[in-house]
Parts: sequence; C-alpha cells; structure tokens
Amino acid sequence: MNESAIKPTVQLSKDIFPKEAWDLISKHRDRDDLFILDVGTPKEFKDLHLERAMNVNLLSRFLKSRLDLMDKTATYLVYCKVGRRSKIAQKLMQRFGFQKVYNITGGTLLWEEEGLPFSSETDGVNRFSFCPFFISVVILKKIKKLSHKIPLHLGRHQDSAASAGQKS
Repeated sequence: MNESAIKPTVQLSKDIFPKEAWDLISKHRDRDDLFILDVGTPKEFKDLHLERAMNVNLLSRFLKSRLDLMDKTATYLVYCKVGRRSKIAQKLMQRFGFQKVYNITGGTLLWEEEGLPFSSETDGVNRFSFCPFFISVVILKKIKKLSHKIPLHLGRHQDSAASAGQKS
C-alpha cells in the first residue's frame, strides 16, 4: 500500500469568543455550509437560542445517532448556556471525525453580555428564568437579607414568655 496515497484528515477544532462567532455567522449568512448547534436542553433552546440554530441536546440518548447523520465535512459552531457542554460536544464531534468545529466560549451568557443578537423568537425572554444556579443565588441573597431584618431579641422574648407561662 502506498503511504503517500493516504491523506490524514485535517481537523480544525477551535474555541472562539462570541464576537468571533458572530463574524463567522455573518460571513456565512448567505451560504449553507455553516451549521449552528445548540447543545443545551430543549427547554433552554426554546427559551433562548441563536438565529438559525438547531437543538442537538448533548444529554440526549440519541446524540450519537444525530451526529452520525450530519455532514462531517461541513463547518459547525456549537454553543450552550455557559460553554461547558459545548466543549464536550466539540470534543465528541472531533472524535467522530467532524472536520471543522468551533466552540463558543462563554456560551449564551457571554454572547448576551457582548450585546449580540439572539433569534427573534426569543425576544423578551429573561435569560435567568431558566438558570437553576441563578435562582439559587437569588434565593440565598433574599434569605440572607431577610435574616438581617429579623431582630435577634425576637426569639428571646418568645422563650421568656413561654417560660413565664410555665411558671404561672
């Protein structure tokens, strides 16, 4: 077998910031050779996603089947809410032979922070409405704020009143 006839497939797997991703999307706007994959959950996708994105849930049991059906020579831009799941998806896609996979560092959180647009279908959606971490932080802050408003002596008065009632 002639070794020079075997050409290794060159793979490009790169992390890019939202502004770079937006430039890539803009450059490919009138072409069909860039696929944008939101690897978040269907609920996250419904609440907030990029224009022209398709939802390919990283946690789905059908992920491998969906990836098998995709053109491995096309260019893919993957993202999620923060960038962790999309990083995993990027590595999986690379392992499955995809040739060009870009991961959006910081996900939709950084995308929004940089003031970049989302799909018009998601206008007016509060990005924190579906974030369990944010909800937990808000609840903890409210509890902390309330605990500072409750006078410490309130508990002592109840204890002394109860003990006074027992003495009678």
